[in-house]
Amino acid sequence: MVPENVAYELYSLDQQYALGLVHDGIIAHVDKLLHRAIERGASDIHVQPHEHVLVIRERIDGRLYDAEHVDQELAPLIISRLKILARMDIAKRRLPQDGRINVIFHPTAHVDRAIDIRVSSFPTLHGEKLVLRILDQGTRLINFEALGLSEPMQKTMHQLLQRPHGLFLVTGPTGCGKTTMLYAILTMLNSRSKNMVTIEDPIEYVLPGVSQSQINVTAGFTFDIGLRALLRQDPDIIMLGEIRDKETANIAMEAALTGHLVFSTLHTNDALSAVIRLIEMGVEPFLISATLIGVLAQRLVRRLCPCCKQENTAPASLQPAIHTSHYGPLKNVYKQTGCASCSQVGFKGQIGIFQLLPIDQQLAALIGIQDHAALHALCEKQGVQSLAHDGLSKVEQGITTLDEVFSVAQ
Repeated sequence: MVPENVAYELYSLDQQYALGLVHDGIIAHVDKLLHRAIERGASDIHVQPHEHVLVIRERIDGRLYDAEHVDQELAPLIISRLKILARMDIAKRRLPQDGRINVIFHPTAHVDRAIDIRVSSFPTLHGEKLVLRILDQGTRLINFEALGLSEPMQKTMHQLLQRPHGLFLVTGPTGCGKTTMLYAILTMLNSRSKNMVTIEDPIEYVLPGVSQSQINVTAGFTFDIGLRALLRQDPDIIMLGEIRDKETANIAMEAALTGHLVFSTLHTNDALSAVIRLIEMGVEPFLISATLIGVLAQRLVRRLCPCCKQENTAPASLQPAIHTSHYGPLKNVYKQTGCASCSQVGFKGQIGIFQLLPIDQQLAALIGIQDHAALHALCEKQGVQSLAHDGLSKVEQGITTLDEVFSVAQ
């Protein structure tokens, strides 16, 4: 068992030989599995038992790829080793569990990175399936300007973020980079003159100078309880991991009404749907109109590999979708091919596509009277661009492909 609060040192096979730390068997196999995934920049590792084989898959740039097939007889040993590293009960196989591995990753002899791996187990027909979420402190937190927002969006965002109080929401499905966006915003706003506090589930990255807390439902520490207590801590800026229910939403808006700048997330398809979702939760429309200052909807698409992308033509089947996006004819379209630099995939990394909805007085008035048709009409009149429109601009710049954009944005 790995002692509590002690990080697991992860070396490559060559480094292990050089240091005289060579392991055999299952320990070496698991070390190689972890090292390979981190080196490739995977966000998740799936350890999935089937009837005759254990399949190891890695999620890279939002897509799952088979990394390894292992004999079924080794599956219990590999799963037990990972559970031991994550301080989980290896005897408990019929109930889901959660664990955590603190890793010091040594990509070279003179460099090391702190990596947090969240492990969850789930009982299946052929044994326990493990999913390992890799949270790399050294690579995932990026500059706000590098997230992919267009210059006009960045300018509007900077104006919104200078507000002394209000509620700003980031929306989208799971895995679209909402938390990364919130962390980038907090990093940009971070100042010794401000008291910045977060309530998260879980804490994914450590932000220097920010007081971060993690909810614990078992202990009775929930989002709404934490947020009520937080308001007595004299905060200037609050980041709430997610608005999940009416009570949490009301407290967040109460905080925004009483002079705090509040950031949070919702699961909605586009920016305007966030307003409708809050009303469906039971939040009073006048509260929304009085506190909401802006909504940013986002998705992630894969970046074309700059070394091997090739010019292409827009297929006829996608012309109706392009027309519906009100973008106009595309001057440049590119496609992926594959090379050694991108491991023959054709893509390397991810970038966001966005829809930004600043809430002005006209929109706030329509929110207050719940006139959804008029809201849509006003957004169109004000030129609020769709996710697809922003994606098509990135297609034209040679950043991504049409298929990538229309796979996440209608």
